[in-house]
Amino acid sequence: MTVTQQPYDTGQPAGTGELRISGVSVLSAAGVGLDALRDRLRGPEPVLGGDEPCASDAADYAGLPGRVAAVPDFKITDYVPRKGTKNLDRTTRLGLAASTLLKRELSERAEIPEASWEATGIAMGTVVGSLRSSVELDVDILQGQGTDLVNPAVFPNTTMNCCASQIAIWHTFRGPNSTLANGTVSALSALRYAARLIRCGHAGRMLVGGVEELSPHTAWGTRLKKEVQESVPVGEGAALVALEPAGPDAPPALATVTACEVLFARERTQAGYAEALGRAVDRARQAAEAAGTGVELVLPGTVGTFLQGAEESVLDRFDAERVDVRGAVGECGGALGAMQLAAAVALGRPGTGVLITGIDESGAVAAAVLTIGERA
Repeated sequence: MTVTQQPYDTGQPAGTGELRISGVSVLSAAGVGLDALRDRLRGPEPVLGGDEPCASDAADYAGLPGRVAAVPDFKITDYVPRKGTKNLDRTTRLGLAASTLLKRELSERAEIPEASWEATGIAMGTVVGSLRSSVELDVDILQGQGTDLVNPAVFPNTTMNCCASQIAIWHTFRGPNSTLANGTVSALSALRYAARLIRCGHAGRMLVGGVEELSPHTAWGTRLKKEVQESVPVGEGAALVALEPAGPDAPPALATVTACEVLFARERTQAGYAEALGRAVDRARQAAEAAGTGVELVLPGTVGTFLQGAEESVLDRFDAERVDVRGAVGECGGALGAMQLAAAVALGRPGTGVLITGIDESGAVAAAVLTIGERA
């Protein structure tokens, strides 16, 4: 993880002011963009998946329980020039595509000076990065190629921060560059971390989100652990939001981050998970009430998993609509929270609050409230 040594001039005192989401990009099994995600979430059959795996991988999925769902028709060259993409893994390609779409959207909505892009950082959530890259490199070494014959160009793909680093390189972002691995709440952990960086003056803007690739390794790992119901497809995707401080020169807000809490359960039991999530939700709700925001939509993060009961025991106190994001886009690991953030902007009614929650088997829990802007 690389962090800048000197604070950037963000235009406001460190530690003050609200933080806004000024742009969103998403690639999921539903397709590309918020409209595709909204249609899937509001459609009559939200559990349908995207593309099947490519033909070269088909044999590796033989016998896999349940379904898998890839981002439809994904080609990195639809987003960036071909040069320099040959050795990028799918995780990095998905994240790079999402960042390219987001930068393009922000540039179309407002004139952004180059210095502002240089003050932009990245906080990306994931479970382990590209598991496929790590496994395939290890296999090549152990099965006879040895370290001397491994292609050095593919080694960076095995590092967890590869995706975030490549995004910074491609777009010349010089702010903090980091990857957070906190299970299924990785993206919400990244949101909290990014907010702290901006408020401490280390960045003028942060691209925040999560990314996971579909591979036989992740698919079989998910099914063998039996923590996600077989009715939920194993998916993939990348989603990013642009987080910026409010100000006269800031683009119109799609949403305001009213609260974001990340805690850990004292005990890894159903009661322990529920107690920790309850504390996080209470803090988020208090912040929302102080801001005059009422929660009208809840996006739970454990539907279709063995943790669903613990989460429901906390969310039963809310008389609000609930929408299952995981069922719509598939099991996306560390990208789930990013999909929930995108779904909040896609579905939320202007002026109202959207509560996002999640629990990871490690004991990490998260709760965030977004207040939806007039342009969402």
